[in-house]
Amino acid sequence: MTTQENIQNDPNEPFDGIKENKENKPPPYFNILFYGLIVWGLIFMGYYLFSGWSSHSEFQEKMDAHQQKYSQSK
Repeated sequence: MTTQENIQNDPNEPFDGIKENKENKPPPYFNILFYGLIVWGLIFMGYYLFSGWSSHSEFQEKMDAHQQKYSQSK
């Protein structure tokens, strides 16, 4: 038997014997978790983008408080 004789003529049948399982869907909580994380990420991003918070200003406030404390102790 040659290789050509082993090939099946059915185009819907995979050659290597691996079949895709199209019927099983992921559990519903995966979808809820996935879309929930997207919504949470958008809310989180919007809060920090539009709240005016920045790490630079927070750092500057802490440095000013430290310098003021250090200059008072001298």
